[in-house]
Amino acid sequence: MAHSERKAALVIDINGCIIECTLATTDLLGQTPEALVGQDFSVVFPGLPFPQETPGYNLAYVGMNHPVNVWEKCTAFIPSGGSIAVEIALYLMKRGSKNFIVLFLRRPSSSADTDA
Repeated sequence: MAHSERKAALVIDINGCIIECTLATTDLLGQTPEALVGQDFSVVFPGLPFPQETPGYNLAYVGMNHPVNVWEKCTAFIPSGGSIAVEIALYLMKRGSKNFIVLFLRRPSSSADTDA
């Protein structure tokens, strides 16, 4: 995923490790790409269950609990020790023979927008 994209997005491997992020994500979360990439996803989003020990569950969780194009409220934790309210949309993505989870982020909106 190119860092120059305008949408805020994280790519997470099936073990819950952040492997890519966009610059829009780093702006939103106040972290550099270097600080996010390689980090366990649960550090930023402890409310979402992506344990390293259960990669199959991680994929099933997204597929069964997160309908396509539906944004939901979530809390992201930032390096300063604070947190920010965001909305997220989760997708499954396949590259070659590997599966990944893509998490799009945005600031909370006042409308029920479904366009990820």
